[in-house]
Parts: sequence; C-alpha cells; structure tokens
Amino acid sequence: MRETTKQAVTKQRSSARQTRERPVPLAVNPGHDRVPSTEVAVPRSTKIIAVLVLVLIGLRLDLPLGITVGYLAAAALIPLWLPTLGRYPGALTLVLVGFVAVGSGIWLSVLAAPTHVIVTSELAGNSIGLAGLLCSFGFVLWTRSVLPDSWVALWFGLGLLGSVTTDNARFFDNPWRFGFSFALTVVILAIAHILDRRWFDLFAVLGLTVLSMITDARSSFAILLLTLILVAWQMRPTSRLRSLRVRSGAGVVVAIGVLAIVVYNLGQAAIVAGLLGEATRARTIDQLNTAGSLILGGRPELAATASLMAHQSYGFGAGTLLNPTDLLAAKTGMASISYDPDNGYVENYMFGGNIELHSVLGDLWARFGIPGFLLAVVILFLVLRGVGAAVAANRASGILLFLVVNTVWVFFFGPLYTAARLLILVLALTLIRKGPVLPRPAHRRVAALFPFGKSPKTATRD
Repeated sequence: MRETTKQAVTKQRSSARQTRERPVPLAVNPGHDRVPSTEVAVPRSTKIIAVLVLVLIGLRLDLPLGITVGYLAAAALIPLWLPTLGRYPGALTLVLVGFVAVGSGIWLSVLAAPTHVIVTSELAGNSIGLAGLLCSFGFVLWTRSVLPDSWVALWFGLGLLGSVTTDNARFFDNPWRFGFSFALTVVILAIAHILDRRWFDLFAVLGLTVLSMITDARSSFAILLLTLILVAWQMRPTSRLRSLRVRSGAGVVVAIGVLAIVVYNLGQAAIVAGLLGEATRARTIDQLNTAGSLILGGRPELAATASLMAHQSYGFGAGTLLNPTDLLAAKTGMASISYDPDNGYVENYMFGGNIELHSVLGDLWARFGIPGFLLAVVILFLVLRGVGAAVAANRASGILLFLVVNTVWVFFFGPLYTAARLLILVLALTLIRKGPVLPRPAHRRVAALFPFGKSPKTATRD
C-alpha cells in the first residue's frame, strides 16, 4: 500500500513538472499565422483597438509634416507593443537601426547646410515618416498576439482599399493599375488565407495574374506570376518527391532568386510577343532599344543611384537638395545607359523639391546615409529569412508570398513613400516568433476565426 502511494505521488510530480516545462503551443498555418495559446482570453476591447489602428495605418490619413493618424495612434501605443519586439528575433535590431537612421538623416542635413539647400518641411516629413513606419511596424507585430495573421492582413488590406483615390491623373485610364491593384490583391489573398485551402490561394493568384496581364500592369503581372509559381510549388506531393524538397531557408531564397530570373525572361518574351497587348509591347521594345535592358530602360533611376553613391557614398540628408555638382553626377549616370536626363523628369520629379531615387534602397541611403543603407539591408534580410523558413516548411501562404515578392521589387524599383505600408505589413508578418512550432491543424472552421467574441481557450486557432 505504501509503495503504491509512493508511486502515485512520483507520477503526479512528474506530470506536474512536464506541464510546467511544456512549451506554449502555437497553431501554425501557411503564412506563419500563429496566435499563442493562453489561459487568459483576449479582451474584446483589445481586439477592437487592434482592428481600428490596423485600418488607420492602412488608410494613411495624412496630417502636416508627414504625420498620419495611424502613425500617431501607433506612437501613442508604444507601451503596448514595445515588449513584443523582444519576442521576435531581429525586431528590436530593426527598430534601433531605424531610429539611428532618423538621427543620421538630421545630422547629414546639418552638415550639408553650407553647400546645399535644406528644405525644413522635407527634413521633418522624411524623419517623421521613417519614425512612423517603425512605430507602425511595432504595433502591427503586436496585433499578431491578439488576432490571427490572416485577419491582420485583411483588416490592414481594408484600410489600404479605403485609401484608394482618383487623384492620380491616370486613374481613369487604368483604374486597376493605378488604383486598386495592390489593395484588392491584399484583401483577396487575405480572404483566401482565412479559408485555408491551397486551391483558394492558387485560383485567387491565378485570377489576379490574368487581370494584371490584360490591364497593362507589367510589374504586377511579373510579381503575381512568380507568386503563382511559388504557391503551386508548395502544392506538390512532397511524399513522393522527397529528393526535390528544399529544407534550407537559404536554399529556398537562392531557388526563388533563380526562379525570378526565369520569370523575368519568360515575361519579357511574352511581352515582346505581344501577349500583354500592343501598347505594352511597343513601350517595352523602346526601353530595350534605349538601355539594352528592360529593367534599366524602365527604371533609369537605378543608374542615377549608382552614380550618386560613387559621387558621395555617405548620403545627403533627410532634408537636403542636390546642388548642381550632385545633379550633374546623377545625370551623367543616367546618360550612360542612353537615357536622356534633360527631359524635365529628373529636375522636376526626382530632384525638384526632394531626392527621389524611386527605390527603397536608394531613398533610405540618400536621405539617411549609411545607417539608412544598413536599415535597408536589415529589412531585406529579415523578409527573406522569414519567407525562406516558411517555404522550406511548406507553410507560406499566397498573401505572404505576394507581399515578399512585392517587397523585393520595391526594394530596388519602388519609392519609399509608396512602399511604406507594404514594408510595415510584410515585416510584421514575416518575422518568426521565438519558441517551438507545432504542425498546423488539418482543418479549421472559418467561422471560428472571426476575431471578436470567442475566447482563445475555445476558439479554433489560426
């Protein structure tokens, strides 16, 4: 009897110890869609705050000096989201490097004042814009602890959709390309992700790819085509093709890079063959004849960026305008690819009242110097590391893949201002939370995902 009692006590202690040491389970779906399990229900008011600020950040309601309503809300809630940074490797580094870059941009402008024109409004706008981006990233990262990732993307996407305006002079010529393309793609793919079926992802991306093809949206077509291939690749029967599985995140990134080159060449061939319309074909052939490359012909700002980096490697400053010597260096670089820099575009758009190099990398470097360049590298590294891990584990959703491919594109070919909301969302969704990962559940009910009114103890996890 005494021996039996002793064995029972030992068993109870062992069970208690295992319970204490067991890691908090994480339900994972294809896009690192994880909400930590907890015994404490998330208050409805907390979820409402998360949703409202997500929409506000996506909306980008502009106030003076680069401030937005969403940036203000995210900054006011710093005590709420700041502890979250420590739970995601790389998040704190990103924010610290970002704020060092803000200080660098101000310091460079002060140094340049004797030889350059300093525009105070640009200095304030660019500095506040980067600080707001960092605060918004921290907030959206925090929302992953109270909402499923798919719903984070959906609410953010609805904010993006609400911000679409007809102010662009070319909107009515092509509403999809110059208005709804990015926002609607985020919303549609987020819904497909909520439904949690690979086929929904595949058909959603396929439909969007065809739509971009027939609306003369070359970059969107290429981005969605690559996304489509990656979604289809993850649907392969891995049990039969074990030798073809790529387990390394770095290997996945290399494979995606090779695939991107293939897609680029196939897309260029399709355009030249007239599959995307005669107007697109004529424009593409003209750019190929001018620069010898579709990328350089379509983005001559790259040549200006390279020339300016060689001319003044430490950057210019958040409020600095180019002086005549700097402008000549930029034009010389553009002329080297047979582009005519004296057409008004360079003086009026690129360097008229600011420095706009039409790439996240170029803009961060020019405005914030070496720390800005380092920030760009950190952003790219974190995004590629996250997607590499997701694809290697066969868990990357269509929305995650689309956001990452889009980010790599704007890193080299898109202005920082228009890319800001994309960077906020993709960084928040691709960072990998510390802790163990359990296999995703085989099935879940869509109704259980609605982010209001269910306790985490009873709701099916996304």
